[in-house]
Amino acid sequence: MPEAEAETPDPIELAVDEAIAICDGDIRAALHASLVANSFLTTEVERLANAVSFGFTRGKLSPARGASEKLDQWRELFSGGLPEPK
Repeated sequence: MPEAEAETPDPIELAVDEAIAICDGDIRAALHASLVANSFLTTEVERLANAVSFGFTRGKLSPARGASEKLDQWRELFSGGLPEPK
């Protein structure tokens, strides 16, 4: 019979084992640390998303979604400058 191939360890399982080991085997502490880290990263993503201006991202739309037409319309609309306030 052929020998069974050695399975590649799952990186998630390795990370879980490492987190538990860092917390001296306390699963509750490992979960707490994971939730705190996740909360921090979620807040950081929101902060960075808000820091990127809408004008900057406007030119970064995917051409597959008709971005080039929208960008051309935007350029045509504002090529003469902003309208005077009434």
